[in-house]
Amino acid sequence: MNKLGLSEDELAAYFALRGAGDRLQRAVTEQLRSFDLSEVQFSILAQLGPHPSGIGMSELARGLVVTKSGLTYQAALLERRGLVTRERSKADDRVVLIRLTPEGQALLANVLPAHVNLVKELFIDRIDPGDLATVRHALALVTED
Repeated sequence: MNKLGLSEDELAAYFALRGAGDRLQRAVTEQLRSFDLSEVQFSILAQLGPHPSGIGMSELARGLVVTKSGLTYQAALLERRGLVTRERSKADDRVVLIRLTPEGQALLANVLPAHVNLVKELFIDRIDPGDLATVRHALALVTED
C-alpha cells in the first residue's frame, strides 16, 4: 500500500484504464471529426439506427450520457444538416420523436463500419477472447450508478 491508499496493482489498473480510455477516445474523436461529427452526434445517430420509426427524445437522452438540453442542442445541429427530423408524436403530443433521415442513414452506414474497425483495432483485437467477458463485467461494474 502506498501513501495514496492504493496497492501497486490497483494504481496500475487505474492508470491502464485511463491510458486505454484516453487513447481510444482520441482516436475516435479524430475519426469522427473526419465525418464532421462530434462523439455525442455519432452516439445519437447510432442509437437511432435500429429505430427507423424514431424514438422519443427523453428515451434517447436516457440512453446517452448527455443532458436533455445538450441533446436538444445536438439534435438541432443534426436537424440543420438534414440528418435527423424531430416531430411531435401523433400518439402523445408531449413526446418529441427523433428519427434518421435518408441522409442520416447513409452517413451512419458510412461511419459505423469505420468506427467498428477502429474499435476492433485499438480495443477488441488486443484482448484475449477469453478475457473479454471479464473486461466487460469489470467495466460494467465501473459504469453502474
